[in-house]
Amino acid sequence: MKPQTRKWVPIAWVVIGFLAAACASSNVLNVQYKLPALASGPIPRSVVIAFEDARKNPALFTPAAREELEGFLNVYALTVSKPGQAAELKGAYPLGPLFTEILRYRLEDSGVKVVEPAANADVQFTLVLNEFQLDFGDRKWSSSIAYSARLQKNGAPLSEQAIVGSAERLMLMKKTDAEKVLGELVSDAINQLDLKALFRQAGL
Repeated sequence: MKPQTRKWVPIAWVVIGFLAAACASSNVLNVQYKLPALASGPIPRSVVIAFEDARKNPALFTPAAREELEGFLNVYALTVSKPGQAAELKGAYPLGPLFTEILRYRLEDSGVKVVEPAANADVQFTLVLNEFQLDFGDRKWSSSIAYSARLQKNGAPLSEQAIVGSAERLMLMKKTDAEKVLGELVSDAINQLDLKALFRQAGL
C-alpha cells in the first residue's frame, strides 16, 4: 500500500478565496483605495490612529440606494493600489476599521510610522467622519463624504483639516458602478489631505 500524502492549502489562500466570493455577492461592497503619487519626501513621525463616527445619519444608503442593493451587511472589502500597480485585496472590515486601514496605508506610504495605542507615539491622528452616504436617482449613483483630520497630543488639539467631497457615476452595472463611485470618493477625499501641512501646523 502506497503511503498517502496530504496537500495543505495555505490559510492565506483560503481567506483570499472567501473574500473574493464575498465581493461577488451583494452582501459586501468592494472599496478600492488608490494611493496618490508621492510628491515630496517622507514624514519621519509616529502616530496612533483613532476613528470617530460623528455622522447624524449612520446609514450608508439612502432609501433609494437601499432598494438597489438589498442584502448589504455593512461590510467592505478593501483593495489598495499604488500608481502603476495592480490592486491588492487587503481584507473585509466594518466602516470604522475600513477608514482606519485606508488612513494607515496613506500615512505609511508617506513615511509616517503607525503604532499601536499602547506605544509612545508623537501624536494621535483622529479621523472624524461627519458624513458618508450613497444615493441613487435618475439612473446614476451619487455619493458624498465629509470628515476632519486632527492631530492631538495628550488630548490637546494641534492641527486640523476639514475635507468635503462628492462623486457621481451613471449606473450601467448596478453593484459594480456603486463600488466604483465609492472607491473614487474615498480615494479623492483621503488623498486631498495635505499631510505635510497638517504636521507642520502641529509644529512637527
